[in-house]
Amino acid sequence: MYAKKMVKQSLPLIIFCGLGAIVAGSTLSLMAELFYKIPGIIVVIPAIIAMRGNISTALGSRLGSAYHLGIIDSDDLWNDELKQNILGSLVLSFCVSIIIGILAYVTSLFLGVAPDALMLISIVVIAGVISGLILTLLTIVIIYLVFKRGYDPDNITGPALATFGDIITMACIFGSALLIEVIL
Repeated sequence: MYAKKMVKQSLPLIIFCGLGAIVAGSTLSLMAELFYKIPGIIVVIPAIIAMRGNISTALGSRLGSAYHLGIIDSDDLWNDELKQNILGSLVLSFCVSIIIGILAYVTSLFLGVAPDALMLISIVVIAGVISGLILTLLTIVIIYLVFKRGYDPDNITGPALATFGDIITMACIFGSALLIEVIL
């Protein structure tokens, strides 16, 4: 019986996630010209997408566990536990974005395609922080809706956040690269 329920809850989402991966890939293809202008961006993409997916899905798992344990509930959503999880997620996003930007710059130097260091690090930090804010809010909404509907968050939050994370992060990288290109 559990397998039937899991398939019912997960299958539509998994199909949606496949379509989301196509959208993320299409966003990547839109960035082709930026790769020539700011070649270090190609080095950043796998790392920042992995970062966003790891931080967001970990947040989703922690919030799901907190809901199951009764620490967070839909009637008292904005308690200290949720606030601490949000703060931790955002601080982690900022710190890891800086590290990824620096490592991407160093890697680009070794590959001989290094852009301006400030430009690359700024792109990563802006994209990481903005996508972190968006995905943190989205995580809260997903957890809230999943519990309101009586679904198991383990079937929903991981795939949903990974897919939304890819799409949102690609859009944020693209947007921050365009912004920084104009500013610098």
